[in-house]
Amino acid sequence: MSKSTYDEPRPTISADLRRAVNVESGHTCAIKGCAEHTYLEIHHIDENRENNTLENLVLLCDKHHKMAHAKVIDRKALREYKKLLSDNHDSQIIDKIEELKELVQGQKNSQPISEPTDSQPVDEHIKRLAPKRFEILNFALYHVAIAHYEKSHNLYFEHQVEYVKGDSKLMLDALRQDDDLPEDIIIEVQYFRKPYMDAPVYGSWVEKKVELYELLTGRQARGVLLVIVGRERMASGDYLNLTRKGVEDCSRNISIEVYTCEEVGFHPGAISTAMFQSNLKSS
Repeated sequence: MSKSTYDEPRPTISADLRRAVNVESGHTCAIKGCAEHTYLEIHHIDENRENNTLENLVLLCDKHHKMAHAKVIDRKALREYKKLLSDNHDSQIIDKIEELKELVQGQKNSQPISEPTDSQPVDEHIKRLAPKRFEILNFALYHVAIAHYEKSHNLYFEHQVEYVKGDSKLMLDALRQDDDLPEDIIIEVQYFRKPYMDAPVYGSWVEKKVELYELLTGRQARGVLLVIVGRERMASGDYLNLTRKGVEDCSRNISIEVYTCEEVGFHPGAISTAMFQSNLKSS
């Protein structure tokens, strides 16, 4: 007989662990084919109430919980159901990441950026490594813009937050995880150098990141698409119609804020280091 001393007080299951069990099951009974999502209870697979690990906890409806205690559903079967849940949850995460990759890659392919010539040293054993100029400047712009958002809303964020599970990764430009707020807040930053960058896909990016975040953490979240425009006139009129429409079409709580480079106090300037080569020649 397992250590199931039900006469003793039940050890507390933490809120984070309880949330993880619910998220893993999709807030429904873990038994395949059972769609009950109202009256749910957490069951200890080995019937040891002190063993509060995620691997030992499974979400069951009242009917299946009673069947588990009566051994109609044995421990081996419960562990199999638990494995199916875990595999399905991981599969959802992988699917969402692949969808996000496709969205991002499709948009990048439609916006080619000219790159300077990459000359290597004469000695073949020496490698010349340098990040792309636009990547460094955009990174600086993104975090200056987030700081501007923080001051405007009197909310402070973690920057460059990364969630990793196996080979799957989720990178967030900024995250406010706060139990005192109704939802956590995820910020996705995009810099529009020219009007042609306006597109409906950016809202979908934020939405996918929110979905992934909720799958990985079990917490509710909303998304903010923070757009910085390179020219002041792009902040008004019809310049961002497609982007705004993409945000409006999202089924989740996604909003958009638009800043100019002048507002945030930083402008990345030229994209290519080839311009510096021209400056050197002319001087």
